[in-house]
Amino acid sequence: MSPANANGGPSRQLSGDKPANGEVKQRKRPGRVPVSCAECRRLKLRCDRKVPCETCVKRGCSAICPEGSLTTGKGNRLALADADELHKKVERLRNRVTTLEDALRKLQAAVSDDPHPLLQEGAADPKDDTMRQAAACGPSLSPEDEEFLDAFGTLTLGLRGESRFFGQTSRSEYLIHAPEYVPPCDPSTFVHLTPELVNVATGSLEMLCSDPEIKKQVLSRLPSLSRACRLCDLFVEYGDYLWCSLPRNQLFDEILGVIYRGTPASECNDLLSTHAVSLLFMVFALASLFDQSLPPYSTEAQEYYLLARAALRFAPPIQDTTLWSIQALVYMALFMEYCDCRPDHSTSHKAWIHTGFAVKLGHGIGLHVNSARWKLDEEATQRRSNVFWQLFLTDTWISFGFGRPPSISLSYVDCTMPKDTEEYINSEGHKEWSFHSWTWQYSKVLHTVMSTAFGCKIPPYSTVIDLDRKVRDFPIPWRMRVKCGLPEEINVSPALRIQRWLVMSCKESTLLNLHRPYFAQALNEQPQDLLRHRYGPSVMAIYRSGWRLIEGLKETWKKVPDVLSRMSLPWSQSLSGAIVMCLLVTRAPTSTLAQASLQELDRVYYHGLSAPLILLHRQ
Repeated sequence: MSPANANGGPSRQLSGDKPANGEVKQRKRPGRVPVSCAECRRLKLRCDRKVPCETCVKRGCSAICPEGSLTTGKGNRLALADADELHKKVERLRNRVTTLEDALRKLQAAVSDDPHPLLQEGAADPKDDTMRQAAACGPSLSPEDEEFLDAFGTLTLGLRGESRFFGQTSRSEYLIHAPEYVPPCDPSTFVHLTPELVNVATGSLEMLCSDPEIKKQVLSRLPSLSRACRLCDLFVEYGDYLWCSLPRNQLFDEILGVIYRGTPASECNDLLSTHAVSLLFMVFALASLFDQSLPPYSTEAQEYYLLARAALRFAPPIQDTTLWSIQALVYMALFMEYCDCRPDHSTSHKAWIHTGFAVKLGHGIGLHVNSARWKLDEEATQRRSNVFWQLFLTDTWISFGFGRPPSISLSYVDCTMPKDTEEYINSEGHKEWSFHSWTWQYSKVLHTVMSTAFGCKIPPYSTVIDLDRKVRDFPIPWRMRVKCGLPEEINVSPALRIQRWLVMSCKESTLLNLHRPYFAQALNEQPQDLLRHRYGPSVMAIYRSGWRLIEGLKETWKKVPDVLSRMSLPWSQSLSGAIVMCLLVTRAPTSTLAQASLQELDRVYYHGLSAPLILLHRQ
């Protein structure tokens, strides 16, 4: 029986008393039960009695409403009083996270081209990962969308059973004339070469040719020393932007001087001399191809190319590989790319095969590995690095032009970039990349785009947008930027004009191919209002890239038509831009971009760019 109080009623349980179950109950104060939150009561603020209340939401402490309080436990001191210490701690942790992410990114880059999962947005919070991805990825892809977006690879089947594959990024003229067949060139067209020499030159580079008479014929076709020096000068001149030429002292002292020392028909029995002869003939071939005193696609250039192939067969590089033999193969691939005027584009196809052969040879002598590991001297290390990145650049861009996988994987590459001997100091005293260093660095970005966006699996649309941002944010030295809206510069060299156009076209052609499938999807689904389509950003991006490719060629054509007239790449890229404009006009005539696209097509016609595009279309 409970004890009674003085008034005869049951007594209340005092604080600290223990009931029968052993639990201690806190003493309750008499009066009304509080309806405002604890923080509003502590600060003596008006509370709207919601959970969380508006006052706590405004003060940023809605998580503790209604029972929590922003105190440290020591008296009534506010936790916000330690804000400075908390900010310093957060900054230290942020710096440490950044350092760890950089280290993890470098480690991942050494083993794979794919980003590490922990470096992706939302990876630190698995619970919210699905929601974050859904918010970041934008539109999701249905199976029908994936099938449509993946339908841009083309497989051609010929009547004779032959087949050929062109990927998503394949150049437009390759797709137009893919099924055509053209018989091989007649050897009788080369008046300065015997049929036996032509047969040797057109044979496989893996087969050894030991006929001394053929070797004598090859050496006898060396031009005069004055003509050779002129061609070497042209090679170095055009090497500022069309290819990475040999250093001048190496070309004239180590190759030209050694070969022309004595009689031109002297025997070259050692391996290096034989490969040097092949490399020198490729120097002559490329220089003759762009020699303005010779007609385009001149027979002289073709003959030098065949002589280079014949010289290489005297010491097949598959048996004994040298740096000069790999450089000769790289220049052969470039030559075939530049002189491809056949309707079936078989010459460019051979260039792709030659590049793959050169890559295998480069792997065979360890060009992809840092030469400093073998304690080589500085000059040998720089030469090997220079040859490897020439090879990487050629392999990446030719594979991109066909839409095929590159032969080099960055996961296995440990070769450092060679020292930039052409570094430019800008007006602010800062060093800038040279043109060749920029192209090598950007080729790594293009390689990442190819492996991520054009692989066997379609990436999320957010990944495409991230790649777009990576391409656009890649820095361009100020002197190599197209000066839009600024007064026209005077005394700009033709080399710098071509460099500016090439840098611009590298980025824009990448973006155009990156967004092309999504642009086609928008045309198919919502042609009347393309910019409001879920892939509207891709529509705008591909329109801008097409416009810049056309305008860039138009402005460059005014200044250096002699060089551009002997290249197919600028017209191929402008053809792709013109196709984009035509699609906007014909497939989406009511869209806001149709009128501007029609005006751009008119400018193409009136500025004389349509004739080369039509010729490229008819090749």
